[in-house]
Amino acid sequence: MATGREYEPVDYELQPPHEGLGFQHKWYETKCGELLDKVHQQPVVISGEIPVESACELLVKNGISAAPVWDKEKRVFVGMFDFRDVVTYVLLGLGKNGKPDDATYEVEELFRRARAHEPVPAKLAADLSQKNPFYSVMEETPILQLVEIFGKGIHRVAVTDGDKLKGIISQSTVMQFLYGQIQKYPDLVETVGKTLAETGLGSKNVITAHGNTVVLDALKLMTDNDVSSIGILDPSGAIVANLSMSDIKWAMKATRFALLYETCLHFVSFIDQEQGMMAGKDKLPVFDVTETSTVGYALGKMVATRAHRVWVVDRARGNPVSVVSLTDIYRILLPAAQA
Repeated sequence: MATGREYEPVDYELQPPHEGLGFQHKWYETKCGELLDKVHQQPVVISGEIPVESACELLVKNGISAAPVWDKEKRVFVGMFDFRDVVTYVLLGLGKNGKPDDATYEVEELFRRARAHEPVPAKLAADLSQKNPFYSVMEETPILQLVEIFGKGIHRVAVTDGDKLKGIISQSTVMQFLYGQIQKYPDLVETVGKTLAETGLGSKNVITAHGNTVVLDALKLMTDNDVSSIGILDPSGAIVANLSMSDIKWAMKATRFALLYETCLHFVSFIDQEQGMMAGKDKLPVFDVTETSTVGYALGKMVATRAHRVWVVDRARGNPVSVVSLTDIYRILLPAAQA
């Protein structure tokens, strides 16, 4: 099923590799520097001194989900700042999440400032969620290392030359590259030709919320369950929308903060309306697959829509039974590379 504007069907069927293409060069030997040419945007760096709210605005302005934070006093990148950190910051400030028992000095100071309604510098919030640390590689690094890192749940790495940031490579960047190369490599063809059930990808527990759930409660549900997105259900239990941590960007302006106390369906409708006015199109629909779908079919949908996940549903009822993310697919690509 899909909500929002319908898209033209895409042929995700993968054909056996043709002879004579030459397989001497392994896909995982591709250097990170080669992928930088596919990143059509100069890297954005967040100054560690600016407030969290300004850092969030910087992400929105540049249409990105994360950026490294530079501490000019220490002259180092102190971490990545993403919308998951924004969610953690908001939940701490509103008292939805308590201060961790093993809080560092930085978290102690952030907690104090947030509760006192004082400006919080971005360097205190960098990787506040502890889910997106700053990883750096060199241009000569093979993407095999990225597959290993992305399989751990990291969404992006920095490519550096000494202290100079050359660019950011994300999970999506590498996956789009690999999807375009699948036909050349028998090991990739074999892996993505398997069904989700055969690879075990359709067996992960799915976290959902009903449409009348308050947005703040839904965000806390994500942090409590260590997920970055949840499915929104209608009264029958069918999935009708997707709510991600990155959606908090739509509520970070002072005039919109009250949206966090609205229901999820109201919030998603607001986002649809805003995106329609900004880009002249609806928000991307919720895409789903079944356990009998191939990995290549699921991956094709994610690549085509630049989504990070697809929902696995019971086709008869439309109820979500699992979710498959790019992280999951990286985990099954790694054994193929190491074979």
